Amino acid sequence: MSDSAGLYDISKPRFDLGTYGGRLAYFYSTTSPLTLLASSAKLQQAQRDVTRFESQIKENGKAGTWVTREQKAAYDHAKQLVNSSIHPDTGRPVPLPFRMSAFVPTNLIICAGMLMPNPSLKSIIFWQWANQTLNVAVNFSNANKSIEMTPQEIGTAYVAATFTSVVLAVSLTRLVPRLRVSPTTKDLLAKLVPFASVASAGVVNISCIRWKEMRDGVEVFKVTHDPVEGYEQKQDLGKSAKAGQMAVMQSAASRVLTNIPILIIPPMVMTLLTNKGAFSGPRGKLASSLTQLTLIGLSLGVFLPPAIAYFPQRASTSPAKLENRFKAYEGPIYFNKGL
Repeated sequence: MSDSAGLYDISKPRFDLGTYGGRLAYFYSTTSPLTLLASSAKLQQAQRDVTRFESQIKENGKAGTWVTREQKAAYDHAKQLVNSSIHPDTGRPVPLPFRMSAFVPTNLIICAGMLMPNPSLKSIIFWQWANQTLNVAVNFSNANKSIEMTPQEIGTAYVAATFTSVVLAVSLTRLVPRLRVSPTTKDLLAKLVPFASVASAGVVNISCIRWKEMRDGVEVFKVTHDPVEGYEQKQDLGKSAKAGQMAVMQSAASRVLTNIPILIIPPMVMTLLTNKGAFSGPRGKLASSLTQLTLIGLSLGVFLPPAIAYFPQRASTSPAKLENRFKAYEGPIYFNKGL
């Protein structure tokens, strides 16, 4: 929002996170791999800049905080770095490989490995293990941090998740050849095995890593807007197990949505191109590999934000859906969903 003097009010949110379109734009910004180039010193400076600007916003209240185009660009960039790299509960940087902005480069290799034609049993086991190992690290690094896990609990969850994914992948791989369907259908089903196993194991994975949120609950809070000063205030209400269950279920659903385009679109397009003879030339194998990598990369980059934007990061629910001690409150109650 700008006035006739060319000043911009940064007290107005850049993205409307209450709408899907706003969340989509927000996640395209925060999942940009370019944010991975920021050094630790730059992240710390971004945190200081955001704190300074937001102190001004709070101090100015409803009058707004009007800045120049350059100052607004600096604030927006600092917010992008903080939102993409800093955990909202701890205020500390998420380890670089496990940030959502690292999703495309880290998953490109793994997805390419899982979608290789005619994989051996060892190959299936290795890539499922690698994928679930990465998922465990991402789930743990981005989980709601109001619940702590011991190293033993993390290890147990990791073993359960990786074991489940490997068993599912191997079982489905052996099942498909026994099906009484046409060779074309059988070939397509074989290419969909990675999606079925990854999607199923992903739900187990995130449930194992974040089971304490479902058992012990996550922090919930009310948000009130000061009509005079113009800023919001948080009122902590304690922990809710039902909110924790909602957070984990929404996160699991987002992961399944993420896997749909990545592990379904490339195999289907590759099957179509192969049947049309697109890779029948002398360099067909190289062309096939490059095409598949390109399709995977595009699917990762284009479809990740729409999947994780489906549910708001700051989730809300009705007090009636939570424990009895919260039902006296009016209006929505909020909690951090995690990623």
